[in-house]
Amino acid sequence: MTIDVSKPLAHDDGFARMPNILFRMYPLLDGFTLETVGLYGYLLSWRQNNADHVMHGMAWLRQADITTETGMSAFKIRQHTDVLCRYGLLRITKSDRIANKLVYEPLEPLTYEEFRRTYWREEAKSS
Repeated sequence: MTIDVSKPLAHDDGFARMPNILFRMYPLLDGFTLETVGLYGYLLSWRQNNADHVMHGMAWLRQADITTETGMSAFKIRQHTDVLCRYGLLRITKSDRIANKLVYEPLEPLTYEEFRRTYWREEAKSS
């Protein structure tokens, strides 16, 4: 599959803001890597930011598009989305409007205090 770069790939002049905890603490968790952080940021960058839109905070993408744009295999994408879901950073549902699309809802990461309270055993395991 090729990417049609004549179409806008960025729908606004915004950016995906990623708190440092995603880079510093979450990779201490089992299965969570910097590649997982990258996929989270990618999904975040496609999120609908218009507060009046019915799908505010969500991104709806086809697996083939994600694979093409990220260079990650379908297996790796599923692996990382499973990790993101397990740790409460992503909610996935099937699109009820468009076949073969999933709706991704990137969720806010925990604060440092919440992270330590929730995952202190995981953090200690990595030390």
